[in-house]
Amino acid sequence: MNVAEKLLGPEITPDWEDTVTSLLRQNRNRLDAILLRLVFQTAIYVLWKERNSRRHGGVCAPVDTTTKAIGNIVKKRISSLKYMGNHKLRGLLVKWFTMYTY
Repeated sequence: MNVAEKLLGPEITPDWEDTVTSLLRQNRNRLDAILLRLVFQTAIYVLWKERNSRRHGGVCAPVDTTTKAIGNIVKKRISSLKYMGNHKLRGLLVKWFTMYTY
């Protein structure tokens, strides 16, 4: 099971409109919603870079490499947050590690 399946559950779909609608739902746990949006944004960024690389004659990265790149960027972004006292995103990194396995 991948991160998207763990965050979206049975709502996972390849349909763009359904995905965006699911991302905008308000009844998610705060950490789940933030993590889901962060993963989605990072995936778009990494896939766009991969697309540009292929389009301009670069090397095609394997799916596994692309997936790991997304995971590493998300982990680094969460790790860069400053958690002071009772920060509202304090459990985000723990949540990420429970969802993401290499």
